[in-house]
Amino acid sequence: MFCLPICVYILRVITSDLPDDSISDDFGEYILQNAFPNAELFIERPTVHWFHGARSMNPDDYITYGILPLSEMYPKITRMVDDIACKLSIKVKDCTSDIQRHNKWLTELKLSDARIHGGPFAMLMFEASTTPQAFGCHDYTDEPEIVANYAYVKYDNKADIILEEYKRLSIPIIVEFLEPSNNDSISVKLLITTAIHYLYRIIHNEEPGLHSNICFSNNGNLIPSNLIVGIHKI
Repeated sequence: MFCLPICVYILRVITSDLPDDSISDDFGEYILQNAFPNAELFIERPTVHWFHGARSMNPDDYITYGILPLSEMYPKITRMVDDIACKLSIKVKDCTSDIQRHNKWLTELKLSDARIHGGPFAMLMFEASTTPQAFGCHDYTDEPEIVANYAYVKYDNKADIILEEYKRLSIPIIVEFLEPSNNDSISVKLLITTAIHYLYRIIHNEEPGLHSNICFSNNGNLIPSNLIVGIHKI
């Protein structure tokens, strides 16, 4: 993708100690502007691996069925939460408390527009799922938001007990998959500049931060099983 002199330039910059005020959110852009002053940036789109953080009772299902969008996952989530509640003899509560109403609103919002909220979502950086706090991300391997939302809507303050049992029964995983050929919404330029920003931060033992990662969405469409590279149990 890059010629050797350009690679050497980028490597030299990211391994150098630069003044703090030169490391901005568009640091990767700064490097590319110097490396490619008058040339087209990239010849072809690279193969991109994405990392989907989750919890699962049956991780191998991803190999069989792929990664389902929210519209297909939600019925499975509700059945799972209700089954756990039943086994724990926890009764459904009328939706009257503030926490129930808030989570009901969040659930309805997430189900309202598949292209925006339907996912499946994934991270460019593997570590954004293993150490999400360093990237300013939600920890999906600890507690997927939609699972908690539904539990609080149906079971109010008893949801904490259900979620603890859910965590006991499930394991944290990261599903690695190849970018679908029909989804190139994230530009190659953004991919590379983000990777450069990430490399600089890591090489210099700095916290990566929000701009060292990209969140991918497949806009409410399935990630098919043939694109699954592997399941990482963490």
